[in-house]
Amino acid sequence: MTRQRLPAPTRRAPVRSAITRFLNRELPPDQQIQPRLLWPLYLSPWLILIHLLNPSPIWVLLVITLLGVYAAAYIWVRRQVGTIRLERRRRGTMLVAGDSLQEEFVLHNEGVLPLIWLEFDDDSRLPGYNPSQVVSCGANQKYTWRADATCEQRGVFRLGPHRLSTGDPFGLFRVEVQGRNSEALLVYPRVAQLPPMELPRGALVGRDRRRRPLGGDDRSPVVRGYRPGDSLRRIHWPSTAHRGDLMVSEVEAEPSGDLWIVLDLNGAAHRGSGPTSTLEYSIVLAASLTAELLSGGDRRAVGLLAAGTGPDGPLSITVPPLPGKGHLWQILAALAPAQTGDTPLDALLRHNRDLLGRGQTVVVISPDLRRPEPAEGMETSALWMAELLHLRRAGVVGSALLVTPAAADAQEGEEQVEAVLGELLTRHEITAQFLQAGTPLRASLTYRRRRTVLRTTPTGGVVVQEVEEEVG
Repeated sequence: MTRQRLPAPTRRAPVRSAITRFLNRELPPDQQIQPRLLWPLYLSPWLILIHLLNPSPIWVLLVITLLGVYAAAYIWVRRQVGTIRLERRRRGTMLVAGDSLQEEFVLHNEGVLPLIWLEFDDDSRLPGYNPSQVVSCGANQKYTWRADATCEQRGVFRLGPHRLSTGDPFGLFRVEVQGRNSEALLVYPRVAQLPPMELPRGALVGRDRRRRPLGGDDRSPVVRGYRPGDSLRRIHWPSTAHRGDLMVSEVEAEPSGDLWIVLDLNGAAHRGSGPTSTLEYSIVLAASLTAELLSGGDRRAVGLLAAGTGPDGPLSITVPPLPGKGHLWQILAALAPAQTGDTPLDALLRHNRDLLGRGQTVVVISPDLRRPEPAEGMETSALWMAELLHLRRAGVVGSALLVTPAAADAQEGEEQVEAVLGELLTRHEITAQFLQAGTPLRASLTYRRRRTVLRTTPTGGVVVQEVEEEVG
């Protein structure tokens, strides 16, 4: 019977594990000491055996020196455990795609021994961001550095956790401090200034909106005399007491009601990749249209409806219509993690008919330019057009913003398809406008900030300057 010999690493694993447990007794799980170089220590039994067979002070000196070096190295790293602390602070609270992320790191060495070297290893998931560093820090001192990156993509990303590693001067042991804290980073989609669009009356510009006083739910500062049929809940009692006659508050309502933006996230309809893809351009259009409608002084309520996938699986987005600029950030946060799914636009409209009531407006944003062919029957585009026609019969005004592929992703004959589809939409009295993905749009959400820039001089010095810039 042949005796199988195990590989050396496998045979030594239990010994190494036992040594590691001995080194880390009474230490917290997030701060551990790992042996890096053990083979010189394995020579000690052999040196003692040689001394017993051939007594000589040289062997005793070698054993004492070897064990003394390991003891000194272990005491060094043991004193460093619990004295290393890292702070990380992110500058800025809201980031839009294309903005710059800036983080400041402060390393605190609260021990009596210097950190000859310390490796900071970060596990952030932001694309293109790697703040890992190798630094040094004196005893009872701190060291500060900064890292930045451009947020090229919208979405939800993770900053941290991190790991700190250091060791003794001989390189025999390694101290690892595991940081457990992490932070979710939300990068909002970019908001741009849209070109002039033809949407249904009452949906875009102030001069196209007409108001009429109604007895609705939103009070107006205007009061008038009571008329038969007015609700008693609308009686303005201070004015009634002042004038001696019943006075009621007027409210204003828009003929078009609330506006729903329905975003098509069907992966079968989108093309391209990166910022010029139809997906990214559609999301920019949805965010920009929301910002433009909510920034007006007419208190227009805007909602969002979409179905795709997110970081954790299928994602259903239903943001009820609300007025006000503050509602914009709720819609942008819903758009940030959205990716393509397998829900067709017609199914999305059909399953949400109950949400889209009479007097409301629906703006469909879709890259689906397929048209119905008589020989093949009705394709997807015809189905979502049929849903818009069904909603119109129910009193819902429909419109479409259709995103055509960028020039690099376009196929031959698509201009003719676009013309035929536009004619078909016009025939059914559905307002539509075509926008090509990748068309430059000027940023709309901008703000001014100050940041520190280090500039080198011809003589090799460094000058610190404060730069003010506009971010959008």
